[in-house]
Amino acid sequence: MQNGCGILTLARIRAGRIRVAEDLRLCVVAQREECGFRPGWIICRTTTTHGDNGDAIVASKYAIGVDLGGTKILAAVVDAQGSVRAAAKKATQAEKGPEAVINRIRKAMDEALDKAKLTKDRVAAIGIGAPGIIDSVNGVVISLTNLPGWHNIAIAQSLRRWHAVPVSLSNDVRVAAVGEHRVGAGLGVHSMIAVFVGTGIGGGIIVNDKPWVGFRSSAGEVGHMVILADGPYAPGGGIRGGIEALASRSAIDRDLRAGIAAGRKSVLPDLLKEKGNDVITSSVLAKAVSKNDPLTIEVLRRAAYYLGLHAASLINAFDPEMLVYGGGVIEALGEWMVAQIRDVAKQHAINRTGLDKVKIVEAKLGEQAGAIGAALMALDALKA
Repeated sequence: MQNGCGILTLARIRAGRIRVAEDLRLCVVAQREECGFRPGWIICRTTTTHGDNGDAIVASKYAIGVDLGGTKILAAVVDAQGSVRAAAKKATQAEKGPEAVINRIRKAMDEALDKAKLTKDRVAAIGIGAPGIIDSVNGVVISLTNLPGWHNIAIAQSLRRWHAVPVSLSNDVRVAAVGEHRVGAGLGVHSMIAVFVGTGIGGGIIVNDKPWVGFRSSAGEVGHMVILADGPYAPGGGIRGGIEALASRSAIDRDLRAGIAAGRKSVLPDLLKEKGNDVITSSVLAKAVSKNDPLTIEVLRRAAYYLGLHAASLINAFDPEMLVYGGGVIEALGEWMVAQIRDVAKQHAINRTGLDKVKIVEAKLGEQAGAIGAALMALDALKA
């Protein structure tokens, strides 16, 4: 809209809320008829300057994105461009039950807002990424992986008591894929698959710039694609011979301990003794590789081989522009691991034409990917 009023966007007030444009910066009450206002509408500028009368009634809006995990909660204040204004982390303390965890989410959001020096009225929406079976339409957690007692929990309704704004809920790896697509490694591509290798393996699929959820909203369960039909079960359960059973950190841990029990020499026992506990973390794996530990390198190379076969299947089935690899194992081992995945995938992809243009890369956003993606999806929902 022009008429001497600058480039404007209209946002209707509905049910006491303002449905804002993604890049909304400042809204002013329409004062002049030639600006094209009608009763029930407000005029919103996309610049940070004041309106004609200088009376701003709504400042720039943000969303809070929450990544809910089995061990930690990360809340981030994110703007419409995907920039993080501030973030806060809390231990999940899952053993205390859903209500206690939801209360810790509220505290994390409060802390993130304090760090951002913002008040709740600047928050237009809340987005949550959670691991497990999700009813996104009703904002209900059906069940959560690694969080006991989470059965049919109306988390969106609970968080609306903290702040009466729309709350969106989605799968944790799906929102992380959105984050990487919009502002991370996948920026500028239109189709990609993100694979996150940590305690388990999960993924998110982007088709035509949008997350693909599938017919039953369960698309992205790439961790359960079978690679070795007679292979092992994943330590946490799941499908026999699935990639999670072969190449997740849990599977790597299992294979390393089996090797040590069989008498294989390794620096791992000494590294764990130095660390003071018996947990083979991704950083311990990276340290063992840096010390050229033969057992660790052998197990990780095998995991990378299986991940490469898995990647080739994803390329053959979906033909994406890009595969993005993240999660704790990839963050710790970086290109050392991704290069091996890439080499195997390119060997087993069927269509050789233009294969060099299919990129297989590391994720860029690290632990903030999920919170950023959840926030951006929440802002997107305002425009629906």
